Amino acid sequence: MHIGPKFLLAAIRKKIKDEGLCYGTLSEKTGIPLSSIKRHLHNPSLGLDKILLYVSHLNTDLIELTKLAKQLQHENEQFITDEQSELFLEHPYLLDFIYMVTSRNLAPESIAEKYQLTDTSLRFYLRIAEILGYIEDSGDGIFYRSGRRFLLVEGSELDRLFRRRFQEESLSHPINPGVCVGRIRLTEAQKTQLEDDVFAKLMELDAINISNGEGKTTNVMMRCTPGKQILYSDGLPNIDGSVLKLVSAKFSNTSTA
Repeated sequence: MHIGPKFLLAAIRKKIKDEGLCYGTLSEKTGIPLSSIKRHLHNPSLGLDKILLYVSHLNTDLIELTKLAKQLQHENEQFITDEQSELFLEHPYLLDFIYMVTSRNLAPESIAEKYQLTDTSLRFYLRIAEILGYIEDSGDGIFYRSGRRFLLVEGSELDRLFRRRFQEESLSHPINPGVCVGRIRLTEAQKTQLEDDVFAKLMELDAINISNGEGKTTNVMMRCTPGKQILYSDGLPNIDGSVLKLVSAKFSNTSTA
C-alpha cells in the first residue's frame, strides 16, 4: 500500500497532538520558526530530511509513523454516509466546496474569489465543512484533512449524479470516446503512445481469443479530453444561515472523522 506524503504529515500532526505538544513548543525544540512549521506540516512536497527532523523530536520513529500514516489513509477512504448523500444531493455545491479545500487543497479565499462568494457565505461553507468533519480548527487556524477520498456507494443517487455529470462533461468535446479516467497529467507524446499501446494490446488479445474460440465481440472506444474537474453542481452559490442551521441540526452530533 503506497503511503502518500499528505498522510505522513497528518501522522506527524496527530503525534504532536497526542503528545500534548503545540507548534510553539516544537518551534523551541527544533529552532524552526513557528510560521515555517505550520507551512511544513501541510506541505506534501516536504523533504524526508525535514520529516525525520520532526520525528526525532517526537516519541516515535519512522516505522511507527508509517503505520500511523497507513491507518489515517485507510480511515480517509470512507464512504459518504447515507445522511450526507441526501444532503449533498439537495445541496451538491457543499460537496464541491469540501472537495476543493480537501482533495484539491485550494485556499478558501481563492475559491471565494473565483465563485464571487461573500465573506458571510464563505464562513458558512467552512462551518458546514467543519460540522461534517472534513476540516478542523486547531486554534491556530483552520486546517483541512488533505487527500480526502470521496467513496460513493455504487448505484446510489449520488453515484448516478456523478456518472451523469462525468458523461456530460466527457461527451461535450468533439473527440472520439475513450477510457473515462479524470484529471491525469499526460503529454501529447504520451497520449499518442498510450493509444498505440492500447491498440496493439487489443489486437494481440483479439488474435489470442479468436484462435482459442474465447471472448465476446466487444466495441472498445478510447478518447482523451481536457481534464476539467468534474463537479456536482454548476457553481458555488452564496448561501445564508438557513443551510448552516439545517446542517447543524442534523449533523452536530456526528462526524465523518
